[in-house]
Amino acid sequence: MYRGDGDVPTTFKEGFGWKAVIGGLFVGFLMVPGGMFLGLMIGGGGYGSAVDWVTIIFFTEIARRCRTSLTKQESYILFSVAGGILGMAVGGYFNNFIWDQYLMQCPYAFKFGIAHRVPIWVAPPPGSEAFTTRSLLHPDWWPQLLMMAIWMVWGRLNFYSLGYALFRITSDVERLPFPFAHIAAQGVTALAESDRETWRWRVFTIGSTVGIAFGAIYVAVPTLTGVAFGTPIQLIPIPFIDLTTNVQDILPAVPLALSTSLGFIFVGFVVPFWAVVGGAIGGTLGRLVLNPLMYKFGVLTTWTRGSTVIETGIANGVDFWMSWGIGTGFGVAFIGIYTAVRGVLKSSKTEEGTSAAVKMRVGRGDIPVSLALLFYVVSTTGTIIICHMLVPKFPIWILLVFGFGYTPLISYISARLIGLVGSGVGFPYLREATFVLSGYKGIDIWWAPIPLGNAGGGAQSFRQVELTGTKFTSLLKAQLYMIPIGLFSSLLFWSLIWKMGEIPSSAYPYAMRFWPQAAFWSCFWRTATTTGNDFFLSAIKPPIVAYGLGFSVITFTALSIFRLPTLLIYGVIGGTGGDPTNAIPMLAAAMVGRYYFAKRFGPENWVKYTPILSAGYGCGFGLIGMVSIAISLISKAVSQMPF
Repeated sequence: MYRGDGDVPTTFKEGFGWKAVIGGLFVGFLMVPGGMFLGLMIGGGGYGSAVDWVTIIFFTEIARRCRTSLTKQESYILFSVAGGILGMAVGGYFNNFIWDQYLMQCPYAFKFGIAHRVPIWVAPPPGSEAFTTRSLLHPDWWPQLLMMAIWMVWGRLNFYSLGYALFRITSDVERLPFPFAHIAAQGVTALAESDRETWRWRVFTIGSTVGIAFGAIYVAVPTLTGVAFGTPIQLIPIPFIDLTTNVQDILPAVPLALSTSLGFIFVGFVVPFWAVVGGAIGGTLGRLVLNPLMYKFGVLTTWTRGSTVIETGIANGVDFWMSWGIGTGFGVAFIGIYTAVRGVLKSSKTEEGTSAAVKMRVGRGDIPVSLALLFYVVSTTGTIIICHMLVPKFPIWILLVFGFGYTPLISYISARLIGLVGSGVGFPYLREATFVLSGYKGIDIWWAPIPLGNAGGGAQSFRQVELTGTKFTSLLKAQLYMIPIGLFSSLLFWSLIWKMGEIPSSAYPYAMRFWPQAAFWSCFWRTATTTGNDFFLSAIKPPIVAYGLGFSVITFTALSIFRLPTLLIYGVIGGTGGDPTNAIPMLAAAMVGRYYFAKRFGPENWVKYTPILSAGYGCGFGLIGMVSIAISLISKAVSQMPF
């Protein structure tokens, strides 16, 4: 269960330089707009990582033609810069402004009485000129800029303080293996050392070829036909095929859809086999078996015939699955904490000391753990002060417990589980439950900067950096460089895309389908702290929550007796309340990988191939997507010019 230090490099090198600087500009001004369109068209689905690999491929080839090369350290920092800027520009920052403008104007905001209660530091009020002119530079957005800055500062300090301290404890002291930290490191090595290990490049090329071929059909055809004819032609429905109405007579109240994204095939190759199997079993049991039975016995009463998969999911969630998810979520959290505590107790008997937590590795770029924790205390204290100023009636002791009690504790437990099995843990709906049980009245608390987080993933991030032999100071420089590039590109391109037309609209299939569902649940939860919240209270069913909690504990105990894999147990528990849309392609891929490819190439080789194959697919798919979407952007921009 514990590792040696044989896989830790003995020397560490600088990875941040002019190549990372140019790479950041390349991503920020050439790749970001394509990533925004991909997210609106087909959703996340792991395609954001395509930009990372496209960037490394591009710069690797440029370097070869300049008779130079990228070191492993430069490749990893370039990988981090590309993914970081894309995440900031596409999935954060001004993307939240675009979401808020939709939320403030959607029917659910008015149905639940939310729209006119939102404070000015969250979003402009309904009817604001910022919405009618579709402008992100309107002064009504300026208060939200302050909130964005607070979250940005707290998030970065959280990662570099608490996340770093947890890395020192779980990796240096407890020497946990961090099995998934090797994936990104191997992918970078595939490119940095492609001349020496040709099999890596060959596998990467196979994945890229598949990604390009599928991307041409899935993204390029609808995008380019939309440019040429005004109406996109989808050869394959995006993002899924809705079968709910087709099976409603046989399987009533079943939200049945089949994902059309080939990306989930590659996800099924990479994700541990028993986790995929457990999720498929749980999804089949929950959605295909229990839903029709509960409809027959009058548990699911909101669903009506003719509903789509999204509408069916909302209706069933209100009647049963939201309460069930709360219960199973708490059950999984309790199980995870129990597993982690048991591991801590075992390791405390075998570890000789904790001197490694104090002793810093030479050349790695370490700082004292005490200094890292001081940064966390300062940033959390500042966040609590600002939160109390914004919502002075909310109990400040809850903020103190979250910032200095819960967050460090759950972060350590999560980091330890990530180090052991690759996945963390957290209490679902803890934030929501706290708001409701506190007795606070008002919806402003839902947007306040609550110091509630989980920095456990930061430990794995630092482990990845360590495995590539990159100095930690390189990552810090990269982060400081990403912020201005991410901010500017996010503002520039979201402004441009929003100016071109409403978001969501028929031009963006994924957003058109899923944003209304997300808006419903967002508005629904905010009614919990308003007067007259009868609809919310009727949807939360304590007996079902208790059943979900009991199911998790009993299932874990029963399956553990038979010594079944831990990931299978977690998969079954979590899968019962999950969306089985992607389970079929992932299960098919997992079965083919385990019983065909692993036998043909050997289990050890197949484990090495899958992350690189998946990275290659993401690169190829992203490349063809970026090209086609760039053509669309240029066409729309030119068509709006006044000459």
